[in-house]
Amino acid sequence: MVLARSLLEEGVTYFPDEDNVDTQGDKAWTLARLAQVVACEGDDARARTLYEQYLANVKQVDFKIYTPFHLAGLAGVVSVQGELPWAARLWGAAEALRETQGTPLPPVYRAEYERSIAFTRTQLGEQAFAAARAEGRTMTLEQVLAAQGPVTMSTTAPAGPSSIPHAAHTPTYPAGLTAREVEILRLVAQGLSDAHIAEQLVISPRTVNWHLTSIYSKIQVSSRAAATRFAIEQHLV
Repeated sequence: MVLARSLLEEGVTYFPDEDNVDTQGDKAWTLARLAQVVACEGDDARARTLYEQYLANVKQVDFKIYTPFHLAGLAGVVSVQGELPWAARLWGAAEALRETQGTPLPPVYRAEYERSIAFTRTQLGEQAFAAARAEGRTMTLEQVLAAQGPVTMSTTAPAGPSSIPHAAHTPTYPAGLTAREVEILRLVAQGLSDAHIAEQLVISPRTVNWHLTSIYSKIQVSSRAAATRFAIEQHLV
């Protein structure tokens, strides 16, 4: 894995930033492979950047057959980072593209794909997840890459009584914390170590550390004790 990352990092720098279709296609392919490797290593922030760079490059070349797969890859990464509505939109866009292109998801990736979707659906709520996914299916590549806002729920009143509860609005948290960051902060307040948090959330310790760095920066603290105090004062636990 380390060797693969090293070679791909070198490959990305090899291709000059010029208006050459072949060169840009090769660069896009290399960025996509590097994003996959980095995501497997648990470096979600870096993987997100690489996927976004790939998708920016692929818009300029006839190299779009793999776009649905890498939209889904980006969705998995941003879901871990707590951007759940955007992840659902990205999956919706990827599904619509697959149907148009006739390119089904390779079986080797299905288990991870379904696990990520199941996690996001649970965290976001069935109705909100379905709404965001449906939005993504109607969007162009440019639109879905910019669609990082909350879910737009229909305000049409039902014709009659319904036993289905209305989906809750996407919650807002203090200091601009994401839902995932609040989830990790709560576990920190419970006294869990990075390793135990990673095990409970099925993510890597490196991802936990990345989230904690972001949390500390947002709430302006530098220790787990101070973060725990913040969580208690803000009634997050």
